[in-house]
Amino acid sequence: MRRVLAFSAIVAGFVTLAPSAQAIPAFARRYGVQCHFCHEGYPKLNNMGKRFKERGFRMANEDPFDAAKWIGSVPASVRAWGNQLLVEDLEDASTGYAKVISAGNLGKRVSYWVDDAVLVTEGDDAFTHIKPTNAWLRLDVVSDEKLYLKGGRIELDVPFTQIRSPHLFSYDVYQAATGFESDNIGSYQDGVEIGGALPREWRWSAAVVKGRNDRAAEVFSDDASKFDANVFLRGSKRVDRNRFGGFFYFGRNTLARSTEVVWKNKLQRYGLDADVWVGSKLNLYGVYMHGRDSNPYASAARPTGTGIAQTFDGGFLQADYHLLTRLVLTARLNAVSAPSDPVTGSAKKTSSNFFPGVQFFLFERGKISFEYGFPNQGRRSIGALQAEIAF
Repeated sequence: MRRVLAFSAIVAGFVTLAPSAQAIPAFARRYGVQCHFCHEGYPKLNNMGKRFKERGFRMANEDPFDAAKWIGSVPASVRAWGNQLLVEDLEDASTGYAKVISAGNLGKRVSYWVDDAVLVTEGDDAFTHIKPTNAWLRLDVVSDEKLYLKGGRIELDVPFTQIRSPHLFSYDVYQAATGFESDNIGSYQDGVEIGGALPREWRWSAAVVKGRNDRAAEVFSDDASKFDANVFLRGSKRVDRNRFGGFFYFGRNTLARSTEVVWKNKLQRYGLDADVWVGSKLNLYGVYMHGRDSNPYASAARPTGTGIAQTFDGGFLQADYHLLTRLVLTARLNAVSAPSDPVTGSAKKTSSNFFPGVQFFLFERGKISFEYGFPNQGRRSIGALQAEIAF
């Protein structure tokens, strides 16, 4: 009951703020536009927002850079939420989250993004510092979006970002892997990326990144902490409001279960994606991905790996229906076909879940979201109610 009351207080505070909310995030403040200029209900980008991002946070016809104006516009934003997690047959949990973001361009050639966050939970260690999910600098080597170079902590150029998703639960296929492999395309990576625009609305990007090993592996082996130089490639084409693309991620990671059990695994992930508007209100988008791990299992008896390759397939289909200006109905189907486990002998199985939801915008940058998931295989149903604000 205390958690419900606390969450209700957050919601009530948002409602109180709604009529007088004048706070506009950093980009909107700098350019003197409303947030819906770039967003289809934040943080989801519309076509204008996608093009703004692709140009390195620049308008199509931008005035020369003015440092005084940039500083005066307060080049920082805060995104915060309170979340009530609802798990079948378990006690509910309340969390809070706040992320500070500074981003923008520093003239015709340079742009940047850096963020930092804190997670608030119940208990003695209530405040947990969350590492930056983006901390990068971009240089436009050739103007007009033809070639850029970006380095630092980045999101891979996946078609629908997991980190800035407008939804409360994950796109499961991004986190999919087999055996003891934990690298995935949905989490941030450390590395460099190049890319740019091509004629006829084509775009491309290529990234070389460290790879994401499990933290325990890095404790057991120095090799697991080294730069693995994994490669991510992506190409896409825009057709009016719609976009179609494909991607490929491959490399070799060092895995470890102890100081004696250390081995290499070659991984591949490749997929197709589509983002389509049906009329002016219904947005359908999704991803199909196939994955292969060459050597994801090892044991004390086989410390360099079993050599048994494993594959998986999966994806998601998301539908966002903009019923009203302030009301969006959502639904997502996730499905991942996991391989048989050579260690336990378990059979191949497909895990899936269905998440209907709703987003209501109290004001332009304040919303209430609700999603509830129905998984298969006897797993517990799970839902979340979230109040969120950006300023």
